Amino acid sequence: MLDYYGSIIKSNKEIDTEIINKYRNECNIEYIKRVIYNLRKEGVIMETYSVSGWNSLSYKKIIFEVITKKINYQKQMNELKLKSVYCLRKFFELNNINDNDIIEYIVNNRWINEDVVVYY
Repeated sequence: MLDYYGSIIKSNKEIDTEIINKYRNECNIEYIKRVIYNLRKEGVIMETYSVSGWNSLSYKKIIFEVITKKINYQKQMNELKLKSVYCLRKFFELNNINDNDIIEYIVNNRWINEDVVVYY
């Protein structure tokens, strides 16, 4: 049967699997699952899609663009954190300061609301 009228529903599990498979080589799977959960909670990813709507009405493309932007933003934030830690460590090293807890405090409090993404 053709899905001309949007009668065939694409399950959330199918959508999740498709999204996870697309991004599995870019970031941690748990992070992708968290992004999917948050997008559903925010209403960006709707509860149901028809197969034709998901594939041909650009819902998939739009959601992939949103997720890509979120991943890229998080990568930039993580890179900024790493650079900050590197600079602080160098500064401490040059000035004979041996208190790494300060670095941890600064970095963790500066980006307290940011998620940490683990890349592999």
